[in-house]
Amino acid sequence: MGLNLSEFQQIIKDENILIIDTRDENIFLEGYIPGSIHFKPSIIQEAAALGLFKFDQPLVFVGDDDHEKIAIAYFEKLGFSHIKGYLEGGYATWSAANLPHDLVIEVEVDELAMDIPFDEFLMVLDIRSEEQFNKGHIKNSVHIPLLEFVDPGSFSELDEHFNIYIISDHGDNNTLAASILKKEGIHNIRIVQDGWDAVLFLKDKFNIEVSKNKPSEDEADIL
Repeated sequence: MGLNLSEFQQIIKDENILIIDTRDENIFLEGYIPGSIHFKPSIIQEAAALGLFKFDQPLVFVGDDDHEKIAIAYFEKLGFSHIKGYLEGGYATWSAANLPHDLVIEVEVDELAMDIPFDEFLMVLDIRSEEQFNKGHIKNSVHIPLLEFVDPGSFSELDEHFNIYIISDHGDNNTLAASILKKEGIHNIRIVQDGWDAVLFLKDKFNIEVSKNKPSEDEADIL
């Protein structure tokens, strides 16, 4: 069901409403509605499996090029029954009305490599699975798997005085993680473009360690 801007604004006054933004990642990075969570249609089923939202949670959607309709179809198929609709005209409608917006900052991996030695408040937040993290990660990284984002208590060691750089596997879940953190009030964050893949591409610029005593031959090759 399409919602005009007034209807949409009225609905999102409910603090239980979850705003889901389904736009392309690069477009999302240009600005989004505060409190929104970014889900690309391709990862929605994965996110649902992770339990990042409840089946009885009311949802509204923001998208473009009919992405929101694709997302709604996914959610309905998964059994979500409290879908309130989508904003007609997508984020462009919100932006044209000069309403508040939020941003996620993306940086290239070489910027992270340059900042680590000089920023005492820099924190690398690795959101990959435990298995991936154990095989190799940047030394002194904080590990919070995306699976644990369902529990806001997992963010207890994250603080606004840290400059937080998020690393996912291929970069696919960076904006999802960042938008969840921002919704929880953690704003001093950046996402690393292309995630761990990018770190491995410049592995000589990082101090990479494993979480077990004897890495396998494959893991040794990484290091």
